[in-house]
Amino acid sequence: MLLVVAALGFQAVTMSACAAPTPGNWADYKTRFLQADGRVVDTGNGNVSHSEGQGFAMIMATAYDDPATFKKMWTWTDKTLSRPDTRLFKWRYIPTGDLHTPDPNNALDGDMLIAWALLRGGERWKRPEYLEASAQIRSAILSKLLVKQGNRTLLVPGVDGFVNAQGMIFNPSYAIMPALDAFAAREPKSPWPMVRDETLRALRDARFGATDLPVDWVKVDTAGAMWTDPDRPPRFGFDAIRVPLYMCWSGRCGDASLDPVKRWWTSFRAAGKPAPAWIDVRTGEVAPFAAPVGMVSVADLALTGKASSARIQNEDYYSSSLLILSQIAADERREKTKSAAKPKPKS
Repeated sequence: MLLVVAALGFQAVTMSACAAPTPGNWADYKTRFLQADGRVVDTGNGNVSHSEGQGFAMIMATAYDDPATFKKMWTWTDKTLSRPDTRLFKWRYIPTGDLHTPDPNNALDGDMLIAWALLRGGERWKRPEYLEASAQIRSAILSKLLVKQGNRTLLVPGVDGFVNAQGMIFNPSYAIMPALDAFAAREPKSPWPMVRDETLRALRDARFGATDLPVDWVKVDTAGAMWTDPDRPPRFGFDAIRVPLYMCWSGRCGDASLDPVKRWWTSFRAAGKPAPAWIDVRTGEVAPFAAPVGMVSVADLALTGKASSARIQNEDYYSSSLLILSQIAADERREKTKSAAKPKPKS
């Protein structure tokens, strides 16, 4: 494993812990990334919008008790990204050209975040129409995305392109554990409790390489065995960073599956060096640049149970989103009993 990288020349980000979300960050986030019509703009990616980003910001609005902004974002999302054939959402909006949503495929994480945000908003603000929309989206997720492979039953990342004769694709960063807990609690006699438990089992199994880390994309064969996806770099990085975020948010920071992640981050902190933004778990190659502030805040959350109190300042859309979400997660998490046995490592 290569641990000596160019990123070590960066100054480590040192941030104090916070006990609750930083209110100024939500105001700054709206100023920098939210348009007047309710569209959340990914400034680091050609100013496109994603169902994921709409869901991120809708969750933030529920945490900051901002029903007016929530309504604006939900109205834009429902009008612009809703698929005509099912209660799921087109994953990307492109602001240029005549066809703004050329790819009709959905993205599981966007669908789940939006459904969870509507559930949170409906409960917090006593809005039955939000609760009904959430229920419709949850039903569509189960009917369109739940796939059985061998001894596993998991949600695929999208309706099209993720299942073939050799198996299916599983994205660990789409495993939004606090949302799955909320769905299971809302519908205890539905498939959601099973989906939650199966997803957690998959997260505990889907760790790879000498570092035993989760990766951004996983292949699940027809027998249920899990492998790094051969068509994508096997990295613990910008996507898989959300595995510890969502695990800790759901009160599972003590789960043994996160021990390798904690060791990875601790190794750099012990040496007084910043962690790189990603590592290839197969080769040990690492990013030539340090993890941004939002990723560092997720590391703070996993290692200490507390997120950074940093302001988003000049961070891009994704780093800012991770920072605020980790602050909300730290405020909302209620730690569950630590798992008794360490999962069997995968190679």
